[in-house]
Amino acid sequence: MPRILIMNAGTPQMSGGHLTKAQLSLAANSAYRSAWFAQEGDLIVSPKEIPANLLSFIGATLDFDASSVRLVVPASRQPAILDDCTLLSRAVVERIRRHVRQQSAWRLCPCYSTEGVARLAARLGIPNTGDDFALQRGPDLLNRKSHFRQLATSVALPLPHGSVATDPQELLDAVTYLRSETGMVIVKLDNGAGGVGNVILTSNKSDPLPGARDTRLISWPSFDPQALWFEMTTASCKTLVVESYHLARSLFYLEYAIQDDSSIVFVNSGNIRLRKSTDRSERTLIWTGLELPSDLENEQWLTAQAHAYRFVALARDLGYRGMINIDAIFAKDGRLLFNEANGRWGGGSVLHNIAIRLLGFDYSHRNVILSVRNVRSPSFEAAHARFIKDGLLFDRTRKKGVIPLAADEEAGTVECVVIAPDRPAAHDQQHRLLGS
Repeated sequence: MPRILIMNAGTPQMSGGHLTKAQLSLAANSAYRSAWFAQEGDLIVSPKEIPANLLSFIGATLDFDASSVRLVVPASRQPAILDDCTLLSRAVVERIRRHVRQQSAWRLCPCYSTEGVARLAARLGIPNTGDDFALQRGPDLLNRKSHFRQLATSVALPLPHGSVATDPQELLDAVTYLRSETGMVIVKLDNGAGGVGNVILTSNKSDPLPGARDTRLISWPSFDPQALWFEMTTASCKTLVVESYHLARSLFYLEYAIQDDSSIVFVNSGNIRLRKSTDRSERTLIWTGLELPSDLENEQWLTAQAHAYRFVALARDLGYRGMINIDAIFAKDGRLLFNEANGRWGGGSVLHNIAIRLLGFDYSHRNVILSVRNVRSPSFEAAHARFIKDGLLFDRTRKKGVIPLAADEEAGTVECVVIAPDRPAAHDQQHRLLGS
């Protein structure tokens, strides 16, 4: 059955509608990455044009006729977010409808199940299980940090101690109470994505720590809750989550799919990889990519799975259908702590999709999949040519090598996928990519 892939990353439901110019560009460029979901006969609704050479390369790599894939891109001179207003515009709906008429059976596959996606399904006559939940903006429950704490507590998920603050006084009370546990607290914007809305406060000098855009050395008596409140909150979000901050031994995620028939399918799990910037003044760790599968020990894996499944089952019982991923850590003291959930495509979704199509569903028993961001290259074509020249390009026979995913020509970088037989080989390949 052909699908309508809706690339609505970065929507207000995910980000609160306060993305910076750089984040808007990143969200729009994620369409290139998400094009790797495409299969023969699919229709892609994208906030920007997908280059024909990229689609051709995707088809050649994943062995399907890319010329059968159709694109609908809203008319816009600037990178745009595919929000509900754009998605439901008369021009976009009519262009989708013209494609839908050519075949009788279609399936809607959005990054994020918004109210607009559900309304689009109704206009196109494509019923989806979970649409009633989306029409009431139910998936927003699974993408807010305050709601995550409330829902996770109801199924006894292990969480850092924390609370929800809705004004500066509650922020002060929470920070005062929680700082005593580890000497550090993390303050999170309720609907910030990717850690960009988070700040870590610590009374001890520290390098940048995972999970926040800034790690700040402060003197608790001089802490100004009002200043932090007005710095972090936005017109559309006046809620902060405050938690005790724990140093992590392992950072990982687990991803699941809740099917139309209510079954829960484990999809993949991976390590979240970060590094320090070479700029000593930088207060944020750089996200370098993901590593699938995660390197958790068997007992850790089983424990994390048992807890995460309860949360996913709750999301299912609420009425949610689609992809859902959960971030967690094993702290240095050995405790398992869950941080947040996201009811949408996750960072590992594309990597998993590529791996199963090239290696089979059981790839995690034989291979390591590594995403490597910020590989220096002026263009996708240049990266492709370099990998061929250096003998790095993925080889189907050997089942290893490098695949260029998507380029950010403005930044002069390419994101790549490394497929290797083990972790040392994958890390060695990453070093080669970043070192030249």
